[in-house]
Amino acid sequence: MKRITVLGTLLVIGGVSAAIVAQQQPPRPPLPDLTKVKDNLYVITSSTPGPEFTGGNTGVFVTESGVVVVDTKLSGYGPTIIERIKKVTDKPVTMIINTHTHGDHTGSNDFFPASVEIVTQENTAENMKKMPAFMAASV
Repeated sequence: MKRITVLGTLLVIGGVSAAIVAQQQPPRPPLPDLTKVKDNLYVITSSTPGPEFTGGNTGVFVTESGVVVVDTKLSGYGPTIIERIKKVTDKPVTMIINTHTHGDHTGSNDFFPASVEIVTQENTAENMKKMPAFMAASV
């Protein structure tokens, strides 16, 4: 009986440990700083596909009323994108424009608050509604 209890305990601990490890995301490669393109227009560049891939280019347009972000890179980069934006303005992000549905362009949308307007082309919006990451949100 004692062996069964010990074996059961070990199996439970192993299962819980495996579940925790499976849920953790591997660390993402670092993003570069914003590059000024002109006046109030910046870009966070992409990287070449491979293990250091960060997603497509992210445009940052600072307007009088807030910041427009074009594409949000892969999942997990939302906090870093905000950190980079805060280096050039204290204005809030008010709009995200997604150029298309690929995860390296829409992956960090979910980090931004619901008050941020997400703009897409009609077909892109329909495709995004079918994606698990956007099923609960209206695009």
